[in-house]
Amino acid sequence: MEFVYFVILIVSALLGGQVATKLGLSNVVGQLIAGILVGPALLNFVPSLHSIHVVGEWGVLLLMLNAGLETDVAELKHNMKAASYAAVLGVVFPLIAFPVMALLFGVKWDTAIFWGIVFAATSVSITLAVLNEQGKLTSTAGSVILGAAVLDDIIALLLVAAYSVFLGGSGLGISSIMPLVAFGLGLLMRRWSKSDEFLDWSNKIGTWTLFPIFFGSIGLMISFDNFMKEAIFLVILTILAVGTKYYGAGLGARMAGINAVDSRAVGAGMVSRGEMALVIVQIGLSAEIISHQEFSSFVIVVILSTIIAPIMLRPLLDKVTD
Repeated sequence: MEFVYFVILIVSALLGGQVATKLGLSNVVGQLIAGILVGPALLNFVPSLHSIHVVGEWGVLLLMLNAGLETDVAELKHNMKAASYAAVLGVVFPLIAFPVMALLFGVKWDTAIFWGIVFAATSVSITLAVLNEQGKLTSTAGSVILGAAVLDDIIALLLVAAYSVFLGGSGLGISSIMPLVAFGLGLLMRRWSKSDEFLDWSNKIGTWTLFPIFFGSIGLMISFDNFMKEAIFLVILTILAVGTKYYGAGLGARMAGINAVDSRAVGAGMVSRGEMALVIVQIGLSAEIISHQEFSSFVIVVILSTIIAPIMLRPLLDKVTD
């Protein structure tokens, strides 16, 4: 019977991704929503089985390996100053704002810090899709956004590693830092002559099996038990998620000498949270740093930020410097 659950989850996630893409949304958003739809929160076609989450964790590792393989370190040198400023301030703003808000809600200080780490990352793939669609990949704003997004994710992973060393205790074990190890392995594998062929093969394996299982499994763990009570909390989280990246990254780009219009585009381009935030929030749940309710809230905010980001970015890209 478990095999049937896997098939239902994969097919649902793939279809959800296709529908989301047709609607101009991220493929990841569609797969997450599909998991919520067929999972215990709504239709209950697929239970939240341990075996599904184990396979989903392999999807995380492949996702991170591929992210490392796709990270062109040499390309980051272009507009490095602006990308670095945008990345650092884009991390610092949520790293301060979210823990402060968490403490105001009575969250323990070590968990509050983890809140900031969750929302420090930016979705490279979603940003890339919007830039490519608008033909702005090679624009000044496009180069800064891509560089800053990659740096953001690297910083976020390093923050997770630092958290595991200094604050994680027994909760964050070897399995929790494996995504960071996989990312590093991907960076090293770029030197391999057949790395492009391997990336193509691993992307196909991931796209049709492991990735939809991972994103779908996230949806299976969503709970709407206290959704109405949490509505105001979700609105505050979403405003913070959008505002900290938009103003933090935008200010960083402006401080580096980028013009006002391009800086606003950089800020909007950094708003989306996606795969990396989901990886981090999954680590937090597995290590019992955050509760199931916090987990559900964070995933919903990730979905909302991923929907909002392209809406903010597209009109700004029409005005940026080519």
